[in-house]
Formats: sequence, structure tokens, C-alpha cells
Amino acid sequence: MRMVSAIASQEEPGRIIGELTQQLRKGLEGDPADLLMLFVSTPLQKHFGGITGQICRQLGARTMLACTAESVLGGGREIERQAAVSAMAISLPGVTIGHFRFAEEEWPELMGEGKTLRARLETGPDLRLLLMFGDPFTTPVVHLRDACSREFPHAPIVGGMASGIMHPGETRLAIGDNIFSSGLIGVSFAGPLEVDCVVSQGCRPIGKTFVITRGHDNIIEELDHEPALRTLRKMIDQLPPADHDLMEQRGLQIGRVIDERKGNFGRGDFLVRNILGIHRPSHGLSIGDMVQSGQIVQFQVQDARTANEDLRLLLEGELLLSNAPRGVLMFSCNGRGTHLFQTPNHDIQTLGDILGPIPVAGFFCAGELGPVGGRNFIHGQTVSLALFR
Repeated sequence: MRMVSAIASQEEPGRIIGELTQQLRKGLEGDPADLLMLFVSTPLQKHFGGITGQICRQLGARTMLACTAESVLGGGREIERQAAVSAMAISLPGVTIGHFRFAEEEWPELMGEGKTLRARLETGPDLRLLLMFGDPFTTPVVHLRDACSREFPHAPIVGGMASGIMHPGETRLAIGDNIFSSGLIGVSFAGPLEVDCVVSQGCRPIGKTFVITRGHDNIIEELDHEPALRTLRKMIDQLPPADHDLMEQRGLQIGRVIDERKGNFGRGDFLVRNILGIHRPSHGLSIGDMVQSGQIVQFQVQDARTANEDLRLLLEGELLLSNAPRGVLMFSCNGRGTHLFQTPNHDIQTLGDILGPIPVAGFFCAGELGPVGGRNFIHGQTVSLALFR
């Protein structure tokens, strides 16, 4: 098994192609590139097909996936909103790598109760990972996640939604020489491979927990039998000054308890979602998730200190439990980076400090895929990692 990452930041596509190809060839040391992944920042959008196709052909990669991104990361750097490409080439002897693409018009059939999804993704009983990159405008990611969890209950899903785009049709996704502007692409891994997943949400709970006593769709109407907006205002009035300041600076999220059997809930026990606005007819809250009566929730704030602590604790735990990985795929929210931290390269340098100088590649997403508590979710404000061993 060999994993090699490379990153290049240039305005000239030819120089990027040459630089990345040289780095990847040197790292592979003659091994075949069973899988090549390329993450291309949006300033290079018009050169997307040329860059990805040339690098794929020069390496002779058996499978190639590529995706557009607002910012990319790798080689100890997070290159934000500049012309850059991050790459990962993988040689995996004995591992079965299957690629797939779901077109926008296929979703109704794929999300049905039949075996269409299994037929498209079937890789045998030793499926280790589903890696997916999608267009945020045309991918019903929650329904896809549920369908994958139903058909492949033991396979984690990692990846993210293309970012840096403002309108439908601007996304670029590639499998080999085929380029798409919608839908979703991905690869499956099966065989003698270990993949551990880490999702760091970087938020901490504030106030107390509440029970949703009335709600529907994505609307929380009542918390603890009071209108949700009134409950929120009471909670805000009781916050200590530091939490109140954070809420005003970074906004407010809400966390839904993942495993309600635990009883005592702390950081990491919640699936964190954005509060989208006020639902005026019910004096409720509109959130970025589907809700049900009886669910336990708690409001959350994100800050740099919490995000740093959370990522460090999770990575240190991974290193204590097992040997260092051979390589890492890293998918960060485009609200992190210098939007969250005062210094650049925070998350990728934290990873390097703890896990050492290992190959890392990835991009900043408009929604990150990763498992929490053994269940797959789409996230915001997170960093989602796949550690290959």
C-alpha cells in the first residue's frame, strides 16, 4: 500500500500539471496509481478538464476522480481562494476499487426501496468505505445517505459537496475523461484495508438540553412545551457574557442528541445543525435538519478554541488506539480555515503535529460527509477525515 499527496499553487495550468505529476511519480516509486484524486480550486475552473485529464494520462491512473473546490489543502498547507490543485495517488494491491456516478435524473429510481443502489455499488461483503463528491444543487444527500445506510449498514461514507460555486451548472466533477456539472461521483473500497473515520464538529453546547415537544419537517415549534423562540430568548438572557459574545460573533447552531440512551450529554454527543431562521406562524425555529417530537436538543456555539481542542482530542485518540495511518483524506467546511482561526493552515498543521509527516489531500466543502456514532451524516462547520491503514 502506498499513498502519495502533492499540492501546487500556480496560475499557469501547464506548470501545475508538471509540478504535480513530478511529485506524484517520485512518491509512487514505480508503483501503479490505482486511484488518483484531484481537487481543483475554482480560479482554475476553465482549465479543469485539461488539468485533470493530463495528470491522469501522464500517471496512467486506473481510476481518477476530480472535484471543484473553493479552497484546497495538502502538504501542510491550506490554500484558500487561490489557484491551486491538491492531489492524492494511491496504490492498493489486492483492494477492489469501484467507481460510480449518479446523474440528477436517476435519483427517484435510486432512492426507491428496490435494489438499484446495491446493484450500482455492489463490491462484496468486505466493503470498507464509500467516498463521495457531489454537486450541492442536484444531490439529495440526506436521502442518499439513508439509502446507503439501509443497503450498506456497515460502510462509512466520507467526502463532501463541491464548493466555491454560486449557481447550478458551475460544478465540475470528473471520472476519468468524463466531466459532469451535476449529480454525484464516488468510489468504493473493498478488501484488505482499514479505514477509520474522524469527524470533528468543533462546537460546544451552551445552556441546557430541551425536548422537542412539537415539530414537523425542519420546524421546531415547541421546546419543553413552550414556543421554541420564547425558549431560545430565555436561554440567551441567561448565558454568561463569554458565551453571549461568541454567539454574536459566530452565530448559533443547534445540536440533536445522537444516542439518547446515554443520559449525560457533552461535546461530541450531538449532530450539529444550522438555525436557518424564525418560523413566524408558530414562533418556532427553522433548522437544517428534519425533526421529530421527543428528540433532545441543545444550542451550540463554535469557536476556534473548541474546534482546536476537539480535533486534537480526536486525533490523539486515534493514535492511541492504533498505529499511524499511511495517508489521510481531509474534508473541511469552507467556514473553517482563516474564517475561523486567526492563523492559516490550522487544521492541517494540527493533523501533522499529532500524526506526523504523512500524505494528506482534500478540499474545503459546502457540506462534509462523515459518520458520527456509527451513523452517516452530512455536516457543516466540521472537518471529516478518512485515515487509511
